[in-house]
Amino acid sequence: MDKSELSAILKRLEAMRTTEATEVQSRRFEKEGVQRGQVAYDPATSTYTLQEFNPDQTFEFDNIDLVAIELYDLLTDN
Repeated sequence: MDKSELSAILKRLEAMRTTEATEVQSRRFEKEGVQRGQVAYDPATSTYTLQEFNPDQTFEFDNIDLVAIELYDLLTDN
């Protein structure tokens, strides 16, 4: 069985949430060397902000599953 892409995304998002840091954590997400988006996690508000680069759009989520699904769609061109 192939490794789950969604599982890998969730692990990266979870790592942002479980860190001891109090400042905003951010991660870039790429496909084939092209940066598709960036996610920031704010521990003060427990929210994720997803910035998509093409087209330039920003979304805010308070649910890890929803941001993971949006990232999966962004990275798989669905």
